[in-house]
Amino acid sequence: MKLITPEQMRIIDQEAIEKIGIPGVVLMENAAFHVSMKAAEILNQRNGRLVLVVAGAGNNGGDAFAVSRHLLSMGYWVSLYMLSSLESLKGDAAINANILKNMGFTIELLEPANLDRFCESCMEADLVIDGLFGTGLSRDLEGIALEVVDIVNQYSGCTLSIDIPSGIDGLTGRICGSCVKADYTVTFFLPKVGMVQYPGAAYLGELTVADISIPYALADDMEMFDLTDGGMVSNILPPRPEDGHKGTFGKVLVIAGSYAMPGAAILCAQSAYRMGSGLVKLAVPREIVPVLAARVTEAVYAPMESRNGHIVHTDSALLKELLDSCDSVLVGPGLSCNEDTRELVHQVIDLCRKPLVLDADALNVIVSDTEVLSRLKCEAVITPHPAEMARLLGTDTKSVQSDRIGAAKAFAEEYGLTVVLKGAGTVIAGPDGRVSINPTGNNGMATAGSGDVLAGMIASLMGQDVLPYEAAVAAVFIHGLAGDRAAAEKGVWGMTASEISERIGAELQAIWGDR
Repeated sequence: MKLITPEQMRIIDQEAIEKIGIPGVVLMENAAFHVSMKAAEILNQRNGRLVLVVAGAGNNGGDAFAVSRHLLSMGYWVSLYMLSSLESLKGDAAINANILKNMGFTIELLEPANLDRFCESCMEADLVIDGLFGTGLSRDLEGIALEVVDIVNQYSGCTLSIDIPSGIDGLTGRICGSCVKADYTVTFFLPKVGMVQYPGAAYLGELTVADISIPYALADDMEMFDLTDGGMVSNILPPRPEDGHKGTFGKVLVIAGSYAMPGAAILCAQSAYRMGSGLVKLAVPREIVPVLAARVTEAVYAPMESRNGHIVHTDSALLKELLDSCDSVLVGPGLSCNEDTRELVHQVIDLCRKPLVLDADALNVIVSDTEVLSRLKCEAVITPHPAEMARLLGTDTKSVQSDRIGAAKAFAEEYGLTVVLKGAGTVIAGPDGRVSINPTGNNGMATAGSGDVLAGMIASLMGQDVLPYEAAVAAVFIHGLAGDRAAAEKGVWGMTASEISERIGAELQAIWGDR
């Protein structure tokens, strides 16, 4: 599914009005109809009749006025409060407010003197409809608007938001001081990018995307983001020819692990195999090979010289031979952070000509010298969590989290690689400007080793000739599905990374069965 920014939606609205000739008031009427139908459905389920509508001054408020009229005509009892005076309204919002006025309907102005009455009306209502602010809000709520949102959130009944819960930035998902915590949201044309980015995504409730008669062709030439789905991933997965052999399905080199963190290499290798790889070669410190061989019996081992339990940089010719022996390379998980690891990662970056995944300690040791990424001579994927992304950008985690798409997209385009910015609503950004947001996964996946599983999955697909961006999109989606299956079976509190890895095959089979 495509995602759209608030600015793109504004342009499409304008073109629908000016180029296609659909009056704005018609678009508003169509939007109000869909919201009213959803409201009636909710009220009928709850056997309710009392509706409280809160309206802002812009088009979102105009939608709220039209919704009030529709619900009145259906026989519901409607109370309507607005943030600004009737005289301040313009355009289509003013038209719909005046229709209500001409019907003899009373619109109450929200002001400090009547907030107690508003609170009482709110508590008595069977449904509150939020039409305060739309998707273009970016400033923090303040004054009476903030008080109204807080009152609505104290209400224990059901809340329906028009287009987006008021207080959520429709571009970034940022909470603008406070936001309405909706049970239902009806948005129009396409979902907005901020709706699938946290923390805002947590407050949408059940999302309905309504067609308000805008031709979708108006968005054809726009660079839009994707919300990954099973259909997309099914088309990405590589074929499995009946006469294939282990060379057909790709050889993956994993440079990972240390005496203190052998499990990282185990998880990477197991997950690469479960994602379909024909062969996985583990380049690990010599002294931990017996431990790993007892756990991953299918792997081929390349024992590496080590110091204090971690790999030391090696002869360039030998390393290049190792890199060239496989179809994709993963470096970083569990290597540990020290000067030896930094030199090893620099060597890999300089010598690798195969698709490369840089994860975990491979990223941690280059944060002070990200320009080394400019020396890459192969396609690459990096998989930072927010703190690692912040270190790579030379900023703080809060800044990254406030605009996850912007952070990932900027870094991907600057260095010509694919960025997988992990976290709730993982962002995959390609060097060509493409962006996908992942909807799968859960908080039980915030556990040690989960990232190692994902890194192995991405490297596996790249070794099967899947392009880096597509490999990242598919692997992240399936990783989330496997995590969701583990959560359903084990619960989010006690699930482990190994249990995520064990469920990769079942999710692959489920998606493959849809082809």
